[in-house]
Amino acid sequence: MSWFPRPDPSAEHRLFCLPHGGGSASVYRTWRRDLAPVIDVVPAQLPGRETRYAEPAMTSADALVTAMIDPLLAGTPASFALFGHSMGALLAYEVAAATVARGRPPVRLFVSGHHPPHLPSPTRELHGLADEDFIAALLSYGGIPEELLEDPDMVAYLLPIFRADFAVCESYRHPRRRPLPVPVTVLAGRADPAVDVAQLPRWAELTTAETTVRLFEGGHFYHLGEESDAVLKTIVTDLTATS
Repeated sequence: MSWFPRPDPSAEHRLFCLPHGGGSASVYRTWRRDLAPVIDVVPAQLPGRETRYAEPAMTSADALVTAMIDPLLAGTPASFALFGHSMGALLAYEVAAATVARGRPPVRLFVSGHHPPHLPSPTRELHGLADEDFIAALLSYGGIPEELLEDPDMVAYLLPIFRADFAVCESYRHPRRRPLPVPVTVLAGRADPAVDVAQLPRWAELTTAETTVRLFEGGHFYHLGEESDAVLKTIVTDLTATS
């Protein structure tokens, strides 16, 4: 199946969006509506979920980026940007590095809810925990209805996806590459339990261009709650200013 939906060639800007752990392309459904027609939001659909349910989920960032880079660049104009939240931020950073290596850098990289990937993770390893402990850890992040994880069928569907995605993050090792020539906007919720807000300015060590840190009220899923409009305004402002 396709990694990305068909883009809108008439939009002024194209923004590829990568989901958080356990997330899917539908997370960005409202963004596609709210940012059109100026910004064409093109969400990635990772294996193992929604329309790609029958495919096994991947467990490494390298495998995911290698598989998606050609579909992402195919037919993509010179001006495009990347957004990712949590695991998606890590993937967006690695996709940016891959496009830079091909001479096709994004005009801006938006990274949300993730520590600078060249620094040690501020959270403990979770993907190998027993089901009960793993579910408790997932609920601590917020954003997941507790009743969803009380349904045995949903648990059977969701847990392998979450475990694979946590393995992506927890097996990642930064390759200590040269800083990217890409401006970076760093976003996070002030009360995010998975992020040390004091470390966020160190994303600047991974780029030779400007870095902007923008904090919002809320926890790990701040961008899907009351701060959603403010997040979208930030994206529009920073992307149009860059382009």
